[in-house]
Amino acid sequence: LLGIDSNLCPFTRRKQAWDRLVSDLDLDRLDAMTKVVSLADLPELADKILAGRIQGRVVVDVAL
Repeated sequence: LLGIDSNLCPFTRRKQAWDRLVSDLDLDRLDAMTKVVSLADLPELADKILAGRIQGRVVVDVAL
């Protein structure tokens, strides 16, 4: 499922994709490529994202 219109994909196909994620995705590996940041970190982080210097997944924790 790619793009902003993946919600137009039939429900059964989306369900198959989510089921594959549940069975195939290694959660330890996902955790290893995830960085949690605060809102205060965003100005510096935005520059790095725009410059293509960020790898993995960034989660903004608004409670930090």
